[in-house]
Amino acid sequence: MLAPSPTNPDYGFLWWLNRRHSFYKTAPAGSVFALGAGGNIIFVDRAHDLVVVMRWMDSAAVDRFLGLVIGATG
Repeated sequence: MLAPSPTNPDYGFLWWLNRRHSFYKTAPAGSVFALGAGGNIIFVDRAHDLVVVMRWMDSAAVDRFLGLVIGATG
């Protein structure tokens, strides 16, 4: 599930991988996320024991929002 696909290193089995910070620069490299219709996102950061569910989120605001949430964890 968290191993990169041979054809796309940013994708695991049903999860997008942030290993190269290709999607979210403020999120840790070990974080993963699922993208759904309408801008719905499930973000998982095991290092911070954090799961964030975003519904109808403006895609331009996601990276900044994640930076704020992760910064608030200490």
